Amino acid sequence: LKLLGKKECDLESRWIGKKSNNRCKEFLELVRKARLGSHDYNEYPFEDSQVWQLYDRLQRETGRIDFDTMLLLFAENVLSDERLAKQFHERYTHVVVDEYQDNSQMQALMLKRIVKRGCLTVVGDDDQCIYEFRGASPGNFDRLKEEFAKKNIAVQEEVLIDNHRSSKNVLTVASAFLEGDKRRHPKTLRPTKPEGPPVEVWECSSQTQQAKQIVAGMIKRHEDDRIRWKEMAALFRCLKMGGNGSLTTHLQKELAEKKVPFVVVGGKSIFERASVRDLVAYLQLSIRRSPNDKAFTRSINQPPRRLPKDKVIPIIKEFLDGNTMRKEGDKLTSITFLQEAAKVMVEKNVGLTTSRHNALSEFLAQIGTYQGKLNIMSLPDLLKYLWKETGLSEFYKTKNKVKASDNDEDDESDDEDDQSVGGKEQETEDDDDDYGDECGDESDSNKSGAVKPALLKSVVTSPVKARHAEAANPYKVERVYYPEEISLLIELAAQHVDDWNKREEILRDSKSIPSLLDLTRKVVLENRAAYALESLPDHIVDEIVLAPAALGRSVVDEFLAGIMLQHSTVEDQPHAFADDNKVTISSVHRAKGLEWSDVYVPYLNEEFLPTSCREGEVPLRHVSNCNAIIGGKCDKECAAYFASMAAEERGGPEERHLNEERRLAHVAATRAKEKLVFLSVDGVYSRKERKFSTVSKSSFLDNIREHVTIVNKR
Repeated sequence: LKLLGKKECDLESRWIGKKSNNRCKEFLELVRKARLGSHDYNEYPFEDSQVWQLYDRLQRETGRIDFDTMLLLFAENVLSDERLAKQFHERYTHVVVDEYQDNSQMQALMLKRIVKRGCLTVVGDDDQCIYEFRGASPGNFDRLKEEFAKKNIAVQEEVLIDNHRSSKNVLTVASAFLEGDKRRHPKTLRPTKPEGPPVEVWECSSQTQQAKQIVAGMIKRHEDDRIRWKEMAALFRCLKMGGNGSLTTHLQKELAEKKVPFVVVGGKSIFERASVRDLVAYLQLSIRRSPNDKAFTRSINQPPRRLPKDKVIPIIKEFLDGNTMRKEGDKLTSITFLQEAAKVMVEKNVGLTTSRHNALSEFLAQIGTYQGKLNIMSLPDLLKYLWKETGLSEFYKTKNKVKASDNDEDDESDDEDDQSVGGKEQETEDDDDDYGDECGDESDSNKSGAVKPALLKSVVTSPVKARHAEAANPYKVERVYYPEEISLLIELAAQHVDDWNKREEILRDSKSIPSLLDLTRKVVLENRAAYALESLPDHIVDEIVLAPAALGRSVVDEFLAGIMLQHSTVEDQPHAFADDNKVTISSVHRAKGLEWSDVYVPYLNEEFLPTSCREGEVPLRHVSNCNAIIGGKCDKECAAYFASMAAEERGGPEERHLNEERRLAHVAATRAKEKLVFLSVDGVYSRKERKFSTVSKSSFLDNIREHVTIVNKR
């Protein structure tokens, strides 16, 4: 409205206050659904109609248009110009449309204008129509035939039934998912491949066990049958689901622990979330005598400390370009890193304002403090120390609380790929209880339903345990905010330390008599706080003294290398088959059109696959003579009228939703070439309600039961 030059208007109350973001979403949903249905302004109440018209006017006047408007402008304006339309039709005499089942009515209108003359071929599979929330429907092919029938134009139809991708067993199960759709045009796919291994359904007790079974299955196939990692995928109905948070976290954690490379298509892995990258940057800075420009740049103003990197980093770079040497006593040493240049700038008090100079000096001093902890703290303890002392804990606690207040916790879209960032407070004291996943203990010992606190504890199994001795009062518990991804990073660090110690233990057991070096190392470790270890050469301190006790740089370097291996996300679907040999984690929507040798589909449970029908509040559409159009109350039962029209064509909301869920299961199954496994769980943890609850097996299991092998993996 401001862009239109309107300072005030009677609609402003809709867009101000704490709920303004929700009102914008509500309005955009109105416009989206109205356009998808090819509705008109005058079919909506005056206020809604006025806002819609202002929105369209805003786009045309500013040139900032959304996707639907782009299609509409092309169809209505460009192709309505006789001269332009003639040139267009003469240039493009043959038109081919792929994936036609996913077209909306808006796209159908554009196609109608494009193919005024010439030949048209459309290709698609109505059994793979999974974008109804974007306006697509399985009836696209029928409507196209009806359109041409009105013009007495013959339509030639060919049904392609030969399937060259999947085995016979996979196709049998995939087709069985569709049997409940009474409105479907039946067709039977004919496999060109052998029968293949049986399709299995693995029944698991928990989300953690489900993840462990998937990874174990992948490792077995990789080692026994030489199936490459890139030929395996885990496909989820959606990557995030309301109060359950991220559904992929358990799998990502298990893959990382087993050192299986993976990529998340269309989402972020736990290693790519901002909080993890920030903490990892500080971990890199804590390594003495190993400056890191990327880590320094990322951390210099994170959390904010009056050192905006877009202003300060260029100044430091400029200083570095003109000062390549520094004097230390009687020696000249080279300056090659930003951190070194920053240190010289602070020492000489040049290049920065007083406030920035003080902030930079304090930041460098903090880095020095962190470096002093590397050799005396275990890796999990060091991560917890850095998370708290750098201020990242408070920063993300505030940030995530604000984000949670702006978003509906239960918001769920059909193509939800972004990850959950919810968190919780956890205690930093060591605790003797075991801990399970990021939300609490879901082991069989906790069948009462009571949720044990998820306590992050230091897992150090070296001969000499490194522990904090911070509590003067043993009963005082300091609470620190740990988002889900940070909790998992620390758990992975603990697992890394445990694996390191096992290797060292095997090495120690191979020696019958301890050497003088072993005895010296033991004395140094037991009294390391009293020794100035930093004065010794790095390789002596690290390789000889610290590494055998799972401390120091070698342990951190190997951990960071493992993180870098996993640090990749595929945002665009075509890149999912890049040369990187990694397991794919994806939603079913993102996986459409792709294929793998082995496909695992988790959460074959009610509310997950299929999900529940969520119509939400649909903007009310009214007939032209309804009283609501002029601001009164509806007097024509418009909601029932339009609902009956939609139901007559495609069924009621629940029927339409369930049929699309069937098609989603069908699409997931047909991504597999050889091995197909569905998995179900007995219970899940609700991040919103902070408790475990049982979940039912999917109703779709009844459709496929006679075609699959059910395996109890509990």
